[in-house]
Amino acid sequence: MRVVVLGASGQMGRELVAALAGRGVDVVAAHRSAGVDAVTGHGLDEAVAGADVVVDCLNVATQSGKKAIGFFGGCARTVSAAVEKAGVPRLVCLSIINAADPEVNAKFGYYQGKAEQERVYRELIGDRLTVVRSSQWYELAGQLMQQLRLGPVALAPHMLSQPCAAADAAQVLADAVLTPSGDVEVAGPQQLDLCDLAKQIAARDGAPRRVFGIRVGGAAIRGGGLLPRGDVITTSTTAQEWLAAR
Repeated sequence: MRVVVLGASGQMGRELVAALAGRGVDVVAAHRSAGVDAVTGHGLDEAVAGADVVVDCLNVATQSGKKAIGFFGGCARTVSAAVEKAGVPRLVCLSIINAADPEVNAKFGYYQGKAEQERVYRELIGDRLTVVRSSQWYELAGQLMQQLRLGPVALAPHMLSQPCAAADAAQVLADAVLTPSGDVEVAGPQQLDLCDLAKQIAARDGAPRRVFGIRVGGAAIRGGGLLPRGDVITTSTTAQEWLAAR
């Protein structure tokens, strides 16, 4: 089985490549440094040729709705065209639980982009598409805190979620890649505010010394809009176990 992972240099891309390789899959790690650009399409036709499954783990660092929609929607169209040209049987897209809900993404541009990504793929790929929607990863709390850090002080957004370890989500994503199924949701074992998790990370690392919570993305982001609402695969690693293993 040949699987092409787009965005393989990102966090989930790297985790997925390792998970698939560990299962004996012929996996191609496709990213810009490897000569594959999903924005321009450069190298994309060659990368997906002969693939049994293409996985979209592409990412962009922006909170601008315009930029996110342009990136995710544009890449979805470019990838869909390459998949169609190569006759790839299946495409798996990594997304976020409830990101396509207008109440959740109304004030969160990144999630608007993910909603557009899902919409475009559903329109162009149809029933050959599997969407794997993950909760936020534990790693995100630390990443957001570092982005909003100034010396010994940092800010962290209040986001009520049911987060999971990225490595655990990658295993569920690998399952969806290898076994055709309907859309899948994956979340962790407990509900947490990512701001509280960021404070625990800071306390464990000894820096930053102070972490302050901030409100972002509207009431739905803070009040449970990111929580799973239906069937969900629950991973086992708790936040405390993840922290202890860092």
